[in-house]
Amino acid sequence: MQVKSKDGSIIALRGRFGDIVFRTFKSGKIFATYAPRQPRSNIGPTSVHLRKQIEKLNLVIVE
Repeated sequence: MQVKSKDGSIIALRGRFGDIVFRTFKSGKIFATYAPRQPRSNIGPTSVHLRKQIEKLNLVIVE
């Protein structure tokens, strides 16, 4: 899924943050992929977990 900075301060992001891997392409688009290192316990839907982690970085999901 594509994400972007709420305030425009992040223009590129690459690497792992918790269970999320970020990658920025030449076009400037930032994508987030859910990739857990270990199987996750059933703490809720993946999309909810992913959205909470993205919010911590002051990012929003591009719909």
